[in-house]
Order: sequence, then C-alpha cells, then structure tokens
Amino acid sequence: MSVQSTPLTASAIAGTDLVGCTVADLQKSLAFYRDTLGMEPSVVSENGAEFHLLDGTTFGLWQPPESEGMEPGFGVMFSVADAAGAVRAIRERGGTISDPFESPVCYMAMGKDSEGNGVIVHQKKTRDEHKPSAQARTLTTIVGIDLAGYFTEDPARALSFYRDTLGLVPTDIDAEGRGGEFELADGSTFGLWSMPNTPPGGFVMFAVDDARAKAAELRSRDVKLSDIVETPDCFMAWGPDPEGNAVIIHQRKVHG
Repeated sequence: MSVQSTPLTASAIAGTDLVGCTVADLQKSLAFYRDTLGMEPSVVSENGAEFHLLDGTTFGLWQPPESEGMEPGFGVMFSVADAAGAVRAIRERGGTISDPFESPVCYMAMGKDSEGNGVIVHQKKTRDEHKPSAQARTLTTIVGIDLAGYFTEDPARALSFYRDTLGLVPTDIDAEGRGGEFELADGSTFGLWSMPNTPPGGFVMFAVDDARAKAAELRSRDVKLSDIVETPDCFMAWGPDPEGNAVIIHQRKVHG
C-alpha cells in the first residue's frame, strides 16, 4: 500500500485530524475508554474528551447539547487547508454538505456519505502541538489508531462517494469487492468494509503490541470480544463500546 501521491490542493483532503464518537452519555463512554481500554485522556471538558495517542493520532468523545439535534454515532474529521474551498469542490461533485462554520480553533463543515455516515471537513487555525499522555508503554497499551472507517452494506457505492465526491484516491481495493482503503498524505488510513453479520456503522482499529494479551486483559474486565482472528498482516479482535460503535484491537505483524 502506498500513500496517496496525487498533488494536494488547498481544498483536498490531506488526512484525518480526529476520529471519534458523538455520545449520549459522556461519562459512561469516558469510563469505558479510560478505565476499561486503558487510554489516558489528554483533555477532558464538560462536553467532551480527547486522547492524544503515541503515534500522533487523536481519538475524541463529544456529547453535543440536545439542541443541536445530533444523534450519537461515529465520525471522522478529514483535514483540509481550506474548508470553504473543500465545500465548494464537494458540492461541485454532487455532494451535500453544510456551509463552513467557525469555532475558536477551526473551521468545519458537516455532511453525510452515501450510507448516511457523518463526514466532517476540518481546517485547523493553527498547527496542533499535542503531546501524548505520559503513560508507560506496555505490550497492551493502546498506542495509536491503525485504521478508522465504516462498515457498509454497499462497499462499491461507498467507495465511489469517497473517491468521486470527496476526491480521495484509493490505495487498496479488495479483489472480492468487500471494500477498500485510502492511505492519506499524513499517514493515516481510512477504510470502508462489508463484514458478514456486521451492521453498518463506524469502527476504529486501536494499535497494540500484543493483541492476545490485550484481549485477555479486556475479557478480565468483562468486555465482550470476538476470538482473535489472524490475517496475513495482523491479529485482531473486536467488540462494541457503550454506544455500540465497533472497537477493534489490532496488532500489525510488520510495523510500518
């Protein structure tokens, strides 16, 4: 797999700034990720939390005010240098997305993909200087995000949206039509997959050095996980978080 090599314009998606969930109960979700998965939050506020991981990725939780009308779910903030330009480009390609709005730290616009999943275009005002938490690294420490994306009922339709509407370049398409992946310019990876007996929705692959040890640790805390599955590239096990989003414990056989 090779990183997207197409020259990037200011409106092009260059990576993922944050992967995370909007939740109905922040404290319940925070307890799961902090106390059960063992992730140390870097920022905790009244409405959310962020985990700045050792590989430079960021995972977030956000409980929006009821007045915003947002449903709990999974989302990815796609990084761009020009949110307004990205919105124009997406609309020119037939996509539907909000006008950009401003927060103290960014500009962003929100829309949905072909499957109804959230899509956020995100322009930071300044470069992040996030420092990961100071927790010691062990074989079972979650050290980053290997891949985030969506399980989908129609992989071809979803891949077409991200390729033709958002302008991402696929770097790995499954030969059997089950999905594909986009490795972005910042080194992050976004994926779309169809899995048997798996409902549509978001997932995140959390990186560990020893998936078997992490799975055993989580089962001792009463987390329901699948058996370890081995592929040519990795070992993994998965289960739901408190909001029903898929959490995958993922160990690469070859780091890179």
